[in-house]
Amino acid sequence: MIRRVSLRWAAIALLIFSGIGCSKAIKLSLKFNEGDEYKYSLIQEATTSTEFMGKKMEMPSITEIALTQKVAKVDQETAELNITYDTYTMEMNIGGKKIPSTMGKSMVGKTNTMKIRSNGEVIEPKATKAVMGIQGVGNDPRNIFLNLYPKFPEKKLKVGDSWTQTQEMPQSQMEMLIEYQYTLSKLEKKKGYDCAVIDYTVSMKVKGGDSAKTTNLKGSGEGKGTAYFAYDKGILVDSQIDIEFTMTISAPLPTGKQEIPTSTHQNIKLSLI
Repeated sequence: MIRRVSLRWAAIALLIFSGIGCSKAIKLSLKFNEGDEYKYSLIQEATTSTEFMGKKMEMPSITEIALTQKVAKVDQETAELNITYDTYTMEMNIGGKKIPSTMGKSMVGKTNTMKIRSNGEVIEPKATKAVMGIQGVGNDPRNIFLNLYPKFPEKKLKVGDSWTQTQEMPQSQMEMLIEYQYTLSKLEKKKGYDCAVIDYTVSMKVKGGDSAKTTNLKGSGEGKGTAYFAYDKGILVDSQIDIEFTMTISAPLPTGKQEIPTSTHQNIKLSLI
């Protein structure tokens, strides 16, 4: 009888301590030290479909980048990061024919600067460029970082907590509303780091601004992602997102005003290597 009681209390104690572990509150923030370097793999697979004058065109593409991220300067809660592209390959498929891009070769060895706050807010490049980057990496891969870095709240978080970040950005050529919904879903190890696993969704609305008199632009997008954040080290270990984005441009043509619909599906992965 004594043994059964002891086992019972041992089981209860285990549940209590497990509950304490699960309810651990942590503060999520990026941690910067000048000179710190991390290497990442960035892969973007995209398929863009468009329709013009009754003809449909589909263009799959893949971009693979190995990059080095170095903390160049720290000013209070803001860091200036140097992003150097160690390898860079791009390939498009047009009409069933694979076409490698020469732009990738020109990017190897190039360094760009990115500014980010400890709460994950990207200051540069500007959000306008970042959203336009949804339609493709273009010549600035930093543009997609806006969707890969989670934005952290000021408060400590427990597993199951959720928070929302909204950005409303009126511009001369367009207006954008971006909303992120985050949930700290669990704590687990990833690549040897103790990580907070953050599941999130993103929704976007884009329309032409006041100065867009002749071209009417509107678009919307939705995405789902997961990020692994090493909360003790303060670094992003892994982040990936799937995005569906549709946009319509009404442009004046000699034959009259023509609506040009475009849709893009993207899968983007950033992994510490």
